[in-house]
Amino acid sequence: MARRSYALVFALCCAPAIPLQGKEPIRTERAVDEALAWLAAHQRSDGVWDRRGFDQMCPASDRCSQTAIALLEHNADIGVSALCAMAFLGAGHTHQDGPYAEHLSKVFSFILAKQSSDGSFSHDDRFGTYNDAIAAIAIAEALLATGDPILRQPLKSAVAHLAKSQQKGGGWDVTAARSGRNDTTVTTWVLMALKSAEAAGVTVPISTKFRSLAHFDDATLPSGRVWYADKTRGSSIEPSRLLSLDERRFSPGLTATGLYARAALGLRLDDAVAIKQVDLLLAELPAIDELRRPDSNAWYNEYYWYYGTLAMVQVGGNPLKEWNAALRRTVMEIQERPITRTGAKRHVYGSWPAFGKGWGDWGRAGGRIYSTAINTLAMEAHYGHVPAYLASPGLLGTLDLNAYLESLNPKDHGKALALARRMDPDVGEPVLLELCESINRDARLHAAEELTKMRSPRGIPVLKEGMIDATPAETEWIEKTLAATVEVRGNQGLGKVVEVDTKAKMLLFETSGGHVYYGQPLGVLRDGRSLGRLRVNRRFTTQRMAAARIEASEGEPRPGDGVVTIDE
Repeated sequence: MARRSYALVFALCCAPAIPLQGKEPIRTERAVDEALAWLAAHQRSDGVWDRRGFDQMCPASDRCSQTAIALLEHNADIGVSALCAMAFLGAGHTHQDGPYAEHLSKVFSFILAKQSSDGSFSHDDRFGTYNDAIAAIAIAEALLATGDPILRQPLKSAVAHLAKSQQKGGGWDVTAARSGRNDTTVTTWVLMALKSAEAAGVTVPISTKFRSLAHFDDATLPSGRVWYADKTRGSSIEPSRLLSLDERRFSPGLTATGLYARAALGLRLDDAVAIKQVDLLLAELPAIDELRRPDSNAWYNEYYWYYGTLAMVQVGGNPLKEWNAALRRTVMEIQERPITRTGAKRHVYGSWPAFGKGWGDWGRAGGRIYSTAINTLAMEAHYGHVPAYLASPGLLGTLDLNAYLESLNPKDHGKALALARRMDPDVGEPVLLELCESINRDARLHAAEELTKMRSPRGIPVLKEGMIDATPAETEWIEKTLAATVEVRGNQGLGKVVEVDTKAKMLLFETSGGHVYYGQPLGVLRDGRSLGRLRVNRRFTTQRMAAARIEASEGEPRPGDGVVTIDE
């Protein structure tokens, strides 16, 4: 089984697995293994997982129930099959290695054969952009896991098509047509695809990233709720029309997609809106009774559980623990494990039911194949292989923000400041340092203020210089800012060196919870002897790790060496 190595290149972009306690890893992995075995047994010989006819793979005397019963006139084979491929990739299986290599080889042969010259996978279908996005995710994750060069060009073409089909409002519609309609559900799948693609080395246009941010800014209310779409789909009988805010649909599932999107884009998860979204999700934890209650909107379903899980994995801490406990209890309870009187497993064993009383529309449209794949993906988010769409950092990185800064007239540097404030500090801090050099005095001083809030001393000289010609009001807030500055002293031990890239003159080290800041000078020690100097050039706060450039060395650093703070 091929699992992603912890090489430096991946350590810089991938979040750690979420550890479980006690017997939970064994139970979770067993549930996933059973689900994958069921999926494997219901794949057609041409690689397709057929939502409408998977029961043809069952023994005549033991047919599995709940094939799809909704939207049967539309082609979802590519999207559903790619979702199943994601489930296998999420457990570390690839098309090159492991017990399911043949199954994955077949599905990727099917997916790639369906790709058109324009990069799309289906044309003008109700599921068109879903097919395009989910296929791109599966290809990107397989490319990351194996490095298979055959997958690179199809992924480039898929990303180019997705970028081209983006609507003016920054979102995507269910088809590539220029409808002007922005659909948050399909936009989130596309965002996931773009994040995975960029992690696999395929460039996403900067304009596409910023317009994606614009969509989620527009779709998210101050309360944290997120709307579904801004226009009706329209038809030959009734043309599409713009919906008023009161007409737009909201749901827990959309709140979950919005919170996940914030993390995927690289926004802070400790701002007021994100905190409200976490609270909203925790108020509606996964529960069987909730799933089965009459729900006219049909939005409480496995889709919600999946995106809620992706969002909470990004949030971490107690919210993740609380969500995980409810998710495992609910999802594992409804996984089907029937046996015959002789003790043999029924053919449905290991799968999840797709619909029942009060169950949502996606289960009816995707059938048991869909529900099993998406529940498996939710369970996999807690252990083992970490997919790129859950990895850090966000789609919008420091280079993107710096490019935006450079495009602005200095008088507009406040716009870059406002964006840097919104971003995860690991992304925003270098941009704030650039703003400290701005000729825009207001932007320069407030960027320095933000740096002090991050416990970086590099804004202090800017603030002190600003005192020279400050107004009385400015003097007051600058003095308060300087008084609150926390001094970062030298000679404090951090952690150990994890990996070294001698060619790039870079190393990765543990911070062990200690504070580091962008541009901070550090020392490397071995047996109490100094080996040289480092300079922090990237932080991974949630992982308690950082990267540093090797500035001077009296010996080659190696894993296990100690890292300490030093004074400038």
